[in-house]
Amino acid sequence: MSIAVVGSIHADFYVKVKRFPQPDETIIGSDYALYPGGKGANQAVGCARLGVETYIIGAVGNDYIGSMLIDNLARNGVRIDYVYKANCGSGVAFIILNEETGENMIIVSPGADNAVTPQHVEDSLKNLREKVKIFLTQLEIPVETVYRGLEIAKEFGMLTILNPAPARSLDRNIFRFVDIAVPNRVELQQLAGVKIESIEDVFKASEKLLEWGVKAVVTTLGSRGAAIAAHNIKTVVGAFNVPVVDTTGAGDAFVAGLAVALLENREIVDAVRFANAVAALKIARMGAQSMPTRSEVDDFIKSYERVVVEPAGQPFQ
Repeated sequence: MSIAVVGSIHADFYVKVKRFPQPDETIIGSDYALYPGGKGANQAVGCARLGVETYIIGAVGNDYIGSMLIDNLARNGVRIDYVYKANCGSGVAFIILNEETGENMIIVSPGADNAVTPQHVEDSLKNLREKVKIFLTQLEIPVETVYRGLEIAKEFGMLTILNPAPARSLDRNIFRFVDIAVPNRVELQQLAGVKIESIEDVFKASEKLLEWGVKAVVTTLGSRGAAIAAHNIKTVVGAFNVPVVDTTGAGDAFVAGLAVALLENREIVDAVRFANAVAALKIARMGAQSMPTRSEVDDFIKSYERVVVEPAGQPFQ
């Protein structure tokens, strides 16, 4: 069985800095680099490098960047049958990377990502309905396309995963088509309208999404791991402690790992631990698509002892 990823495909322009600039301030960066990116493409590459047949449904521009992005997807084993070239420029992201902390600031110009239509997704899923078990999407493409994709995927009996990133308000009715929501803390706070200052707040906010129809909420917590909330479970799965090189794409690596583990019918706690390992290996490398292979993840888990997180109720800061 396969995974279908509907989402963005764009290029990431990196500049490293010693610190982030203040408003109206110009600072001098060091290294500049161009990497393939886009949350959809990142997650598709992550799934494919973990050994799963993965289709991406999306668009690139009719420019040299678009050709580069398609070639990169194919080189990483992603099926590109449903990627088309739109009559516009490709999507790009400008990333300022703090080389002292590994943190980043990102601005995205969507370009061809905005050309991914509900009809294109619907037609693609009709062709893939006999192959795809898991449908995965994010919010860097038009919201109406995400809505229709989730609706059609549920109609076809696929397990649906929504990574609601970047953060934005959503019509709560869409959550009845979502099996698993994978926000970070900021995204969960915006979706639920609940201020989050502790693990207990994460579970409180997750309850709202469960009430709206989501089967499980898996909230990524950075170095603290991930919180799982479902009707029969509330727990935190600790992160793996690794040196931080570049956090860009860490969330995408996590989502890819989770999707692959669920495709293999793993229990949710085990699936989240596997996803934490995929994310840990990613943040130790530069570039949003520097995703680990399956053998790397398996070896890493075998050699590592899970980190214990603070008890529920402790503040984040």
